[in-house]
This record gives sequence, C-alpha cells and structure tokens, in this order.
Amino acid sequence: MAEETYYIDIHSHYLFAVDDGSPNIEQSLAMLKQAAAQNIAIVQATPHATDLTNDVVSKQFLENFSRLQQQVRKAGITVDILLASELFFSPHIYEWLQYPWATFNNQKKYLLFELPLYKMPEGVGDFIFQCQLKGIHPILAHPERYIYLHRRREVLLDWNRQGCLMQMNAGSLLGQFGQEVGQFSRQMLQAQMIHFIASDAHDVEFRNYEVLQRSRQQIEDFLPRWYLDQLYFANAEKALAGEKLAPLKADENLFLKQKPFWEKLKHRFIKK
Repeated sequence: MAEETYYIDIHSHYLFAVDDGSPNIEQSLAMLKQAAAQNIAIVQATPHATDLTNDVVSKQFLENFSRLQQQVRKAGITVDILLASELFFSPHIYEWLQYPWATFNNQKKYLLFELPLYKMPEGVGDFIFQCQLKGIHPILAHPERYIYLHRRREVLLDWNRQGCLMQMNAGSLLGQFGQEVGQFSRQMLQAQMIHFIASDAHDVEFRNYEVLQRSRQQIEDFLPRWYLDQLYFANAEKALAGEKLAPLKADENLFLKQKPFWEKLKHRFIKK
C-alpha cells in the first residue's frame, strides 16, 4: 500500500472578505473542505497587506479569522488553520511588523512578502538585510511570476545569498501563469533555488488546493524525494514552528547558464 503524502500550505487566500480571495465565510469553508480532501494538514491564511492596511484592516483580519476558526470547528473540517499575511513590498512594510499576523505564528521568525508584478522595486536587498538584523527570515512569494527577474538572475542569486527564502506557486508548474513562468519555475527548481511550494489558493475552482498534488506529480520524476519533501511539507513545518530550515545549496552556475524562455523562441522571429 502506497504511503500517503501530506502537505502544509503557507500561502493561501481563504480568509473571507479581506482581499481578492474568498468573498464570504461559506466560500472559506468550502475552500478548507477542499484543502482537507487534498491531504493538506495545515493551511495558513495570508491575506494581502497593502498600502491601505492599517489598524482597522488588522482588526478585520483578526475578527474574520476568529469567526472562521469557530465555524471550522463546528463543521468538523480536519485541517489546522493559521493566520499570517502576504506583505506587499512598500514603505509601510516595517510598520506592519507590529501586527500579530505579520510573521508566521507571530513568532517574529518568518514572513512572506511579495513584489510588484511588473516593475522591479528598489531596496529589496536592504529589506532582506534589515529582516536578518531582526532575526526574521524573509520569504519571497512566487519569484517565478516576476518576469523582470527572469532576465536578472543575478539579482535573485544575490537575495538568495543574503538569506532570502523563495516560495513558488504550485499553479506556476501547471501553466496557470503561462509558458514562460512555467519554464522558469522548473529552472529554479533544478537549481534548488526554491524552499517552499504553496497553493496561493483563491477559490475552489481555478486557483484552488488541488494544485499541490497535481504539481508534485508533474515534478516528482526529475527532483529527488528529499527535496520534494522539503518543498511540500518539511520546510513549511519548520517555518511555522520558528525553526531553522535544513541547508539548501543553490546551483548558481546552472541557474545562470539556463536560457530564458524568450531566447528559446527568438529564432522564430529572425529572418533567414
């Protein structure tokens, strides 16, 4: 009998009525039922913290999460839920550290942050450095989706050397964000640049929890078992407990040598 595979999901938008994820508590419960059915043992809510996030929004996060916890227990849904956030990289990011949802389990050890999708911001390296000074391990959400980084791989390597961890979206491996993102995702995995794979679920249909199992099936033939276990469970378990992750050495030479998707297509547009 095959051993069952379990998952821990550190990036998800099931908290209702706070961002572009679940619109109501009924949808949140439906999402969590789906998560339980997909062998997800723990799923962390990471609502977006944006430039509009303040004390009022923080109170809404906490109140909605408390309401949801009660309903999850009442419904008998067999998944543990936690509250953190996906912090948008902005001048306000340091202010948010005061809130209990800014870091995983409010332990001041790990946080998840995202960048603008279409424009490279300044100061990310300094933010990573400041996090390290505070004893916080920053985790960059879905680096594969920032197209501007595909052509600036040395920047990702610099952040990696500084101690920035990387979280990939499972849907990126399934083509949800296009071929270019899909190819770059596999290249990052081959170079062992990724520390976590998460769902970034927003609903029960397109961006849902089924992507974790499906993505693992896509990559299990070209990645070693120990690395898969780190990506989908072990690293997340340690991060939620505030513990250090097992060391992971990126293959920098391989990562720099891999060709971007657009270069592989370039020959199609060159007149002969």
